Amino acid sequence: MNGPGHPLAFIFALIVAVASTIDLVVGTATMSRTHAELRRRFLMLQVQLERSPESPGISEIQEWKGDRLIIEADEPPIYVALDLLCENEVATARKDELDKAGSDVKRADVKWWQALTAQWL
Repeated sequence: MNGPGHPLAFIFALIVAVASTIDLVVGTATMSRTHAELRRRFLMLQVQLERSPESPGISEIQEWKGDRLIIEADEPPIYVALDLLCENEVATARKDELDKAGSDVKRADVKWWQALTAQWL
């Protein structure tokens, strides 16, 4: 029995409706535009750094730091669990280096549900 009343048609329509609602609430298009704009600004700052003289002066360095902080101020708030997961990845990647230096590798305790929802909460 195929047709508009078929159960699969209803299920797929429901999936599309739920996905569209989530996209509307979360605002993935807006987040994508924000990410692209911030990335472009960081790249422009990198261009300034690459074009600078070999030994920049203190005033140039302070100006670059100020520009970086202005860009960071426009960033959306961080997802704490995602930030902790990233720090854990860096700690794992630097483990050998830290072991040689005699430093302990500190990893944040992230619960399974925090890791699962790190991209959204």
